[in-house]
Amino acid sequence: MSGFKEKFRSFSKLCTEDYLIRYANKGLYKRSLKELDNGVSVTYTWNASSVSCQLSDGTHCTLENTLDHWECSCPAEHICKHVLIAILYDQREQSSEDSMSADEKHVPAKNSGISNNASTDASKEVSVSNVVLNVDGPSEVPHTVSREIESRFRWMTESDLTVLIKSYSSSMIEEVVFRLRYPEEIKIIEDSLLTVHLTSQNIEVSFTEEASLAKALCKVPQTAGKMAKLEALLRYRVLRGLDDTDALSGRVYEAKFSLQTVQECRVMLAGLLKTGLARLPQSYMAQLETLAIAAHSGKLPDIERSLRGIQGELQLFFNRHIRFSMQSMLDRVSNLYLALQVLEEEKVSVIQQSQLIGSFRSKYYTVPSLHLYGLGADAWETRSGFRGITYYFYCFDDEEMYTYSDVRAVYYDDQQFSYTEHYGGFTPWLPNLTFRQFVGEEVQFHSVKVNEERRISSGEGAKLAILPRTGVEALNMGKIMQDVTSVLQEESRSFDLFAAPKERLAVIKVARIVDHNFVKQTQELVLTVESIEGERLALTLPYSTDWQTMILRLESGYGSQSLEHFYAFVRVESKRISPISFLKGQTVLSLKLDIGNGRMGILGRS
Repeated sequence: MSGFKEKFRSFSKLCTEDYLIRYANKGLYKRSLKELDNGVSVTYTWNASSVSCQLSDGTHCTLENTLDHWECSCPAEHICKHVLIAILYDQREQSSEDSMSADEKHVPAKNSGISNNASTDASKEVSVSNVVLNVDGPSEVPHTVSREIESRFRWMTESDLTVLIKSYSSSMIEEVVFRLRYPEEIKIIEDSLLTVHLTSQNIEVSFTEEASLAKALCKVPQTAGKMAKLEALLRYRVLRGLDDTDALSGRVYEAKFSLQTVQECRVMLAGLLKTGLARLPQSYMAQLETLAIAAHSGKLPDIERSLRGIQGELQLFFNRHIRFSMQSMLDRVSNLYLALQVLEEEKVSVIQQSQLIGSFRSKYYTVPSLHLYGLGADAWETRSGFRGITYYFYCFDDEEMYTYSDVRAVYYDDQQFSYTEHYGGFTPWLPNLTFRQFVGEEVQFHSVKVNEERRISSGEGAKLAILPRTGVEALNMGKIMQDVTSVLQEESRSFDLFAAPKERLAVIKVARIVDHNFVKQTQELVLTVESIEGERLALTLPYSTDWQTMILRLESGYGSQSLEHFYAFVRVESKRISPISFLKGQTVLSLKLDIGNGRMGILGRS
């Protein structure tokens, strides 16, 4: 037997009824069997790496030992009955040869389960919910997979993962790893194949007994199907208690940066700490700018951002600005110095180095669905010349906060950003839905792209559906929902060296607003609110000409005197707690964007 003939016949034996039906469809498979029963025959010509199949009906096919590559003289764009006939005819020939050999030896022929009359075992199905990759270590998972499956498909857990994913690009692996953060119910169906059904995505991936992702079956085409195969395999491996963090991180993360720039930055910061702010010359600002440029060219994006943050804080100090914070300055310098020291020592893992370095552009990945609840919108402007509005949502799927930001650069003379215009503009997902309405809704996204910081992309492909909005009083938002004591007691200056600093957000239940006072020295409006238990909390809104109408209305008590038993959505900062919105029932009031338009009274309704 020639070399390829042996390979093709081994492949042909693996093409069970389940395999061919999943690759094509049941109707096509049955039509192929009917053609064979009606007398269609096949003549094979064996080549070095393929086989030419001449069917008696005049059709010509060329096959390899995989269904990923085939050719047929018929006009079908997808796999056709002629390809199936060529495989099934070879199976029947092998079955006939095996029967003859068995008769000679008086031994019953082995049932291959391939012929038209062959019976297959009843499939076994196991359903497992919330299979999520734990990047910090292996998870304890229920051993719900049968020993028979474990034996026949041992390669799925015992093969070297680095070999299995060799054909995948780092960007594809990175996106699959990102998807694994999200819970997914999977169903395991066992017949002659092991099928992993990703329930929420409605995708099935069927694995053969051959240790190859390429041989797995998935009807999702091209790159998306290839990633679905990897996701199904990884979720199955997580179910079996395997931790693939190291194998995946070696392909996903890279840490190429300028060590010399790291050393120069650390020496400069050491000089800053030694000299002290009181004796620091203003020329130090130029040194920071030079190092920030060097960090950019040295592929150190987060280091560049940290240097510019220190630069902005120093500018406040040199200008004797009231909003300069010594604690904030110390936090920035300490955090950056520690990060530089860790990078210089080169003793941490590639993942941690990558986290310290950061990235210049945020990558967005598609997630199957997001169930979001609008909490409010906040308008802002940076000292570097950007204006924008950020919309905040609570996600029921993973109990985290998600945002969408509409941002424009306004440092050019001809560039403007009207908060009112953008707030009243239409969303990119539904043409008749304004952003003002969007942030006050409960919505369901499908196939939406998000990044590491859970920011939502406005890119094409996402589908948005409006759901009936639940009253805020009936929600349990987990860690987001806090009382006054927990907000005041929690350490707000703590940070994780290997993670980007997170905005501290909380929803607080408020009984009433008991006082409002504008502090001229700090140019801030302070609203004092009281909880049902009698605890008081100061909410601070810094003055800006953009929010002059809002400040004046709140200072005069406009609409707030009758406002009772509502929720305040706030940002917790080092020196103040800033309110973003008030919520009551099904209504959201974004303070900066709504009060100026006279919408305060809507929360007074029951």
